Amino acid sequence: MRIRPMSGFVEKTCPFWTRVIEFVFCSFCGWAYEMAAEGILAGHIVDRGWLHLPLCIIYGFFGMVVLWVFRPEKDKPAAVFFLSMAIVTVMEYLSALLIEAVLHRRLWDYSRWICNFQGRVSLISTLIFGVACVLLVFWAHPALNKFFNKKCSKTVTFVLGAALLCTVLADVVITAAGY
Repeated sequence: MRIRPMSGFVEKTCPFWTRVIEFVFCSFCGWAYEMAAEGILAGHIVDRGWLHLPLCIIYGFFGMVVLWVFRPEKDKPAAVFFLSMAIVTVMEYLSALLIEAVLHRRLWDYSRWICNFQGRVSLISTLIFGVACVLLVFWAHPALNKFFNKKCSKTVTFVLGAALLCTVLADVVITAAGY
């Protein structure tokens, strides 16, 4: 008989590791959006993000909040669009204030965007976030869950999730140590 001491742990924690993968997915998509938006506005590539990795982890945190609030099987796309715009805009504004107080610098500035408030939030970004949240709740989240919880082995999900978590945490520590 083969003993598999980790199999119970891996089985029980698989949803957590899937969330870690989703967090990194949202963080990467946020970084890509930031690079594209700032690149278009500046006319050249602008390095975005606070970490060394191509991630904007604030998008990961916001994505996890949105996934905690909304469920694709019970919520309507219009409700997700409008409510997530409100939720994410309030979180973005409060995050800007917190980050500015802690780091003594602005990580984003919408002052060049039309319909902005104090350069911390913008109507345009709010609309983009609403669309992104609909895509997250109704497309990305179900697809990632299906793949990592049904198609992919639980061991692969565990290893990938743990590796991503360790890598992101190491980058946060290294980046924060430089401040």
